Amino acid sequence: MVSLLKSRDGIPVPLPAPRDLDLAREARTARTRFYPVTIVYTACAFAVVVTGMRMSAWPTVVAMSAAAVSWTLVEYLFHRYVLHGPFPDKGGRLRRWLHDRFDGMHADHHQRPWDGRHINGRFESIPAALLLGAISLLLPLPAGPVFVATLMQCYVLEEWIHYAVHFHNFRGRYFVHIRRHHLYHHGARGRDLAFGLTSPIWDHPLGTRICEPDRARLFRPPAPSASARPS
Repeated sequence: MVSLLKSRDGIPVPLPAPRDLDLAREARTARTRFYPVTIVYTACAFAVVVTGMRMSAWPTVVAMSAAAVSWTLVEYLFHRYVLHGPFPDKGGRLRRWLHDRFDGMHADHHQRPWDGRHINGRFESIPAALLLGAISLLLPLPAGPVFVATLMQCYVLEEWIHYAVHFHNFRGRYFVHIRRHHLYHHGARGRDLAFGLTSPIWDHPLGTRICEPDRARLFRPPAPSASARPS
């Protein structure tokens, strides 16, 4: 249950983590909330892609590739304009529906980024998945259904990356980069920047790239240790 509204409160700076915070328990809460979505969407995507490969392998591969590339823009736009967008409770039915549906989203996550209840979605995406799935059936088989199924699987992957960024500290180059990028977004200077979740590729052309001084500080390669320097 949300306690903040973006139209009233904006996107808050994060509160300090409680002293008695059990991060492992919060991580477990986040995982448990997202397991059902992962299972359902992955099973559906697997069935659609396998069917597509049996029907026509090349169009299936092209549809999957196009969806994976498209997802980077979809996640950016949704994060910037929906998760960060204010939706005041006024006007007609559409505006009231937008307020009820989206105005409470995401502000609690920014205020308490360590709270496992606000890391991942649950089944809020099902209406969009069903609508896109219905539309995909009007498109050529297997390309349309495979494209939508891959989009939904990319959503699952993005949510697990988001979970890992908040609760883990892996050493891979990609993970280190995207973790610093996203945690900057959670800071006071980054609330209107760095909207890419799995990739920062769209932040540059769309004007939300981290400023150069902060980029230099965040992504500067670590200095070699004294033992690693040539004598």
